[in-house]
Amino acid sequence: MATTYYENIQKLYVAYFNRPADPSGLAYWETVVEAQKGSTTAVSATFAASAEYKAAYANMSNADIVNKVYQNLFGRAAEAEGKAYWANLLDTKKLTVDQVVTAIAGGAQTSDLTAYNNKVKAAIAFTSAIDTTAEITGYSGDAANAVSKIFISSVTTDASLATAVTTANLNATVARAVAAGSPFSLTSGLTVLDTANAAKTAFLVTADGDTDATTSATDISIAAAVTTAITGVDALVAGDYTGSTVGVRAALLADQQAANSTKLTADQKALTDANTNIAKVAGLSAAMATLDASNTAVTNATTADKAAMVDLAAKLAAYNTQNGVAVTVAADGTVAGLITINADTKALQLASGVTEAKYPGITALLTSSTSMEAADATLANAQKAQVAAQTAVDRLDLTAAAQADLKDIAAAMTVVKLDTGATPTQAQITTELTQLDAVRKSTADIAAQSGATDAQKAAATAAAAAYDKFNTLVNKMIADDDANPLVAAQTSATATVKADNDAIAALTKATATLDSANATAAQLASLNGQVKAAQDAFTSHDMLLPVTLATGTTVATAGSDIYVAGKVDATILNFNLLGTDSLYVGSQYTLNTGKLTTGNNAILEAFVAQSGSDTTIKLEKSVFGSNTATPEVVTITLTGVDATKVHLTNGIITVS
Repeated sequence: MATTYYENIQKLYVAYFNRPADPSGLAYWETVVEAQKGSTTAVSATFAASAEYKAAYANMSNADIVNKVYQNLFGRAAEAEGKAYWANLLDTKKLTVDQVVTAIAGGAQTSDLTAYNNKVKAAIAFTSAIDTTAEITGYSGDAANAVSKIFISSVTTDASLATAVTTANLNATVARAVAAGSPFSLTSGLTVLDTANAAKTAFLVTADGDTDATTSATDISIAAAVTTAITGVDALVAGDYTGSTVGVRAALLADQQAANSTKLTADQKALTDANTNIAKVAGLSAAMATLDASNTAVTNATTADKAAMVDLAAKLAAYNTQNGVAVTVAADGTVAGLITINADTKALQLASGVTEAKYPGITALLTSSTSMEAADATLANAQKAQVAAQTAVDRLDLTAAAQADLKDIAAAMTVVKLDTGATPTQAQITTELTQLDAVRKSTADIAAQSGATDAQKAAATAAAAAYDKFNTLVNKMIADDDANPLVAAQTSATATVKADNDAIAALTKATATLDSANATAAQLASLNGQVKAAQDAFTSHDMLLPVTLATGTTVATAGSDIYVAGKVDATILNFNLLGTDSLYVGSQYTLNTGKLTTGNNAILEAFVAQSGSDTTIKLEKSVFGSNTATPEVVTITLTGVDATKVHLTNGIITVS
């Protein structure tokens, strides 16, 4: 029989149904694909229209369908952008579901591609392991599919694939699936229920982000995470997001995302305009860069100065303690009688006759004081440069009033010649003022001499008036230049754009958190559905629901009770007294009526013994047989039961 297209067909089973193909279905679709010369289009279309598909995706929005496809293919929720993109194509009927599945699968990359390929490999291994008539017959129906879906869902990484397809694990999974698909019996029902409960337990262990079973998530915590995530999105979206339907929420979210994008575009333009206006002023960009550098230098120098101060205080305290004194360090770094300033180098030095041997700790104090003086000097220089840099920016970034003053200054300039319409630079203004002052002083000196003529005196008066007039204009410009409008506009625009980006990032993060919470909740709902289906199988066959034993005593009812051994010691009162009761311990156990020390070291055993009028059943937690001094067991006591009438068949203990 040809198997050329088995892998491609398994890919579709994984993508649409999250399960491996059944052998007969795989063989059938192989012939179809062969007839289509390798095309799986017909298979995809049929799967998308199948009853199994419709049941799995019933009442789902297109966004939810896309999310489920991502879960099936990659074992994760769809990212917000991808989900919106594919859902829109479905909403607008530009693509059909089978086309979307094909496209998403074909576009898988990195870890997604690994997960998808590994799921397909697991599916191939699973179907290949169904190789007997009983297995082929048994692997059918929803119950069997539920087991195989758990199997496929467990595989993403190479490590998880390797674990899933070991001979023991694969055979056990196939056995559970076959049992689930076979006619209902107490044994098959308990096997399916045990599988469903184990899958949910394993899921809850990792649903909180770790593998610690002591901190497992719960149904309540997962539901709370969804509520919290909805509230998180609500805080960032206009309108009543929390109280709206799924469809309205999607619309509100889309509106907010569009509004955020529109605002960012407008604010980015404002920032571009602000930068352009700064670039129009010659030298302003460079001056701003210098100011930024000087601000950083002051910050660093301040930090270093504080550190030096702390170190000096520590060294001074240590010195005083060592020598039993209370000296202080002067502002210039000296210490009376101990540390002086070298007259030539101006550096701090130890005073004559002062040595480390005589004054323990003085060398460290000198070094620290020297560092303190250097740090103070560095800070002072940085602050001086900062003031100069700020002044340079101030002189270039003028207010409207100062710009008007500058035009008046240009019109009043007589020494420095400007081109028509040119704006004087700070250097030109300084040159003009300096030259006018020089003329004022020289003419005043001449006018002050005896015999000065009236013309010379008049010239001195005119020169003084010219200087005063120009100096008044300069001082007015300085007074009017009380802000930096261009820098302020850029600063404001930069902050606004940052706030816009932060808002977009926050909403993206919030929606991702909600998507993740919803995906986790959806997985839990699926697992709960599988548990309920397994439980319903009992009630639909007129059986009582199995009860997992807890610590303490459980009293049997008048019905035919079904108990499941837990992980703790327990007692059942009146077991099999009023009804035909059963205790499920697991098919992995073998009955042993001997002592614990007679156990088989290679298998798990259930030791049954009489204890007074009661029967004790000790279930090994691990294969230890007679090797362990302190047996690792769970003890279940059946009150009033004769141990000789206890039987273990297919993992179920009964009393005859």
